[in-house]
Amino acid sequence: MKIIEINLTIWRIFLIVLSMCVGMISGVSGYLFTKSQLSQIPSMTMEVQESRYLISLTGKVIEKPWSKSDESWIAGDGDYYVLDVGDLEIEKPSAKEGVILRGSRAILFESFARYVGKKVEVKGEYVDSKPYQPKSAYESYPMGIDGRALPRGEGFKVYEIRVLNEEI
Repeated sequence: MKIIEINLTIWRIFLIVLSMCVGMISGVSGYLFTKSQLSQIPSMTMEVQESRYLISLTGKVIEKPWSKSDESWIAGDGDYYVLDVGDLEIEKPSAKEGVILRGSRAILFESFARYVGKKVEVKGEYVDSKPYQPKSAYESYPMGIDGRALPRGEGFKVYEIRVLNEEI
């Protein structure tokens, strides 16, 4: 085995340490420069389209009063509107008669009152229930077998509504 002898002078040691320091500083400065450039990119707020495709349902709008029922709980805190689809089978029923109607930016919840008793076509999308967070420890609400509050908010979010002729 051959031993290689390296002569390290103070000058060579200084150059080795200096090159290591320059390498570390350039790496950190490159990271900091990139980070500062990214933070200066202007941000844009974009409005996402509410729905990619609309589902069309037809039926009669009915108003239902609040009650202590599962359907009323799913609908929310007060009176609500349901689209009675009759015998038509629908993908996600949320009410005994059909679907609970939900307002959107295009169709406000209060505007459903104008259509009560009328046959309409609604276009929109199904929405799922969301977990309910009680506002107070003393509040009463329906619970599942796991002891948590039942979810609410399920229904059909309406983006378009039009009255249909009732003539046959």
